[in-house]
Amino acid sequence: MALPAGLARWRELFVLQPQRWARILIGWAAWFLSLLPPRLAFLILMMLEIGQHRARRLLERAYQVHVASMLARKPDRTFSGWMRRYFPIQSAELLLRLGADREAHDLVMQDRLAPLSLDLANTTLRSLFELGDFERAHLLAAQLPLQARSELEAHLAFLKGMLEIIAGDETSALESVSSACHGLSDYMRPHQNMASRPARGYRPNPLDFACGSLGRMFDVCNFTGQRVTHVGRGDLGIGLFARALAAQSELRSKGAPAVSAEAGRALSGLGIPLDQLRLLPEEWTTQIGHLGMLDILFRMRDLGWWSGKPLIVVRSDLVANRTFFRLFERFADVVVIGETVSHAVGEELLSLQRWYGMNFNAFQLPNGEVVPWQEAGALAIVQWEKEGRGHALRDEYDRIFGTAPQVQDDFRRMREAWGMKPDDWYVCLHIRDASHYAEVDGTGQTHRNSPIETYLDAIRAIIDRGGWVIKLGGPNSPKLPSLDRAIDYALSDFRSELMDICLIRNARAFIGTTSGLTNVAVSFGIPSALVNCITTDPQLWNGDVRFALKPVRLTDGTMLSQAQLTSAPWRWRLFDACVLARSGAQPQNNSSDEIRAVAEEVVDLASGRLVNGEAHRLLSLWRQQLPAPHYYGTSRVSSYYLGKYEGAFLAPGSLPPPTCVS
Repeated sequence: MALPAGLARWRELFVLQPQRWARILIGWAAWFLSLLPPRLAFLILMMLEIGQHRARRLLERAYQVHVASMLARKPDRTFSGWMRRYFPIQSAELLLRLGADREAHDLVMQDRLAPLSLDLANTTLRSLFELGDFERAHLLAAQLPLQARSELEAHLAFLKGMLEIIAGDETSALESVSSACHGLSDYMRPHQNMASRPARGYRPNPLDFACGSLGRMFDVCNFTGQRVTHVGRGDLGIGLFARALAAQSELRSKGAPAVSAEAGRALSGLGIPLDQLRLLPEEWTTQIGHLGMLDILFRMRDLGWWSGKPLIVVRSDLVANRTFFRLFERFADVVVIGETVSHAVGEELLSLQRWYGMNFNAFQLPNGEVVPWQEAGALAIVQWEKEGRGHALRDEYDRIFGTAPQVQDDFRRMREAWGMKPDDWYVCLHIRDASHYAEVDGTGQTHRNSPIETYLDAIRAIIDRGGWVIKLGGPNSPKLPSLDRAIDYALSDFRSELMDICLIRNARAFIGTTSGLTNVAVSFGIPSALVNCITTDPQLWNGDVRFALKPVRLTDGTMLSQAQLTSAPWRWRLFDACVLARSGAQPQNNSSDEIRAVAEEVVDLASGRLVNGEAHRLLSLWRQQLPAPHYYGTSRVSSYYLGKYEGAFLAPGSLPPPTCVS
């Protein structure tokens, strides 16, 4: 028998939505705690912890917001009081969960708590690492007598090795990393970049043992170099990547490793002798932006910057876009693990990267200098355009797909379904959003995202000029508002890897940002308007790119200049949203007028129009602020953007770094 409507509603509220009520009650409890003196609130939370109350973690997370607010106003505020004397380990753990890191670190260091609890040691060390406080983390790690008899000890041993390599203690670092490898086989896997997306449960092969200490050095330096960049200390990264290259060179100088008969046959069948092998592991292909880097890598070869026989090793399910990847088949041999070679041979080939891998993080220029890979790529763009070379990947697309009847028919039918005429032109639009990587706002790379609403004026401007706008992206990306001649292809049934690439190839222009699809447009030579850009890296952008950076402002409203954004320490703080916030800076989205202006500049560029004399003056001032003339390849910042922010963005000099707070 059905319940009356009123009773059904009450049943829904009280029976079917218990989680909703729990959240409300937790919110009230957190609000009540915020009214209490901090030490009393801490005492209550500690009592809940000792009593193992099941809602204690939710309440702690809710109270975190108030803790952050208090510490922002008074960084030296303390919470634990007398509780730390009787419950030191529990107090330190609770402080870390609440975000009172500085007080927790002091407690752990002063009372030497780390050896008493490996869980606390692990949490504290990782907290210190995330804050870039490597010196204190190193001192704390030295207190730990690790045997790597458990998975946690293995992780701690590897972290200890990272801190030791940062401190320059290679002997101790190798001992710690070797201990981690004995405790957990995953640490035997060759490493260049986390984008390889390694699965757990790695089974080492003979090459993983044969590489010895030099192989361990290659792995830990690549991993640590990447991690220090994540936490805002990319200035340390290049030295670590250079050390990885040096370890690889030394390992190779000791002679060729012994490979299995099956792997030897695979290489022989491809006509690749070991001394000519240039191995490209999975990180080059798992993200579409990395495939764009692969385009530049092969341009470097054409420029004479490296030689040898490249071999790309992939897993088909991890290739970012198989259509775009197919364009590289004439540039290198390709093996697919589990398809063209066995899993065992594939893993063995990947282990050869310690000897013969093309480094994903750094590049040794023809003059012998080791630079971040992106900087080498930007230099290559400059040299490439200076020599008047074309777009090899665009030519490959045209050769494979440009006249393919099925592709052309699908493209024609899609356009007709949208109401486009054969001679109508369009602009592709891609907006980075949180849905693709399921990001939590305010963390990681979320500061690279932007709201779709600010692009509407640019869309209307293109439509007013007679064009169409086709939005690319993932199936969960924000919906494009209904506008005539504006198509939300990302949410359509036509969406496919092939059609993504086809649309970019045939666009008159592209509107994007510092994300992967931009690299496709640049590789094809499509004039590109790049907005809401924020990055620590030099860019692989050509002369057909115009861009606008996200303004980054300090708490007093001061805007960081171009000189500051491209030099230490601010350059390295741009990588992560949390690092920027801790440093007292906040990136702002480009406004509607800025986005529209860059889009119009690029449509003009595609029509052969030039910037005015005032823009040339500002561009000259802008170039003077760059640490190197090739920092953005051969692209130019938007003339409108320069005019709008000339006083602040082009200001010379630098500001003293702010004091970071816990």
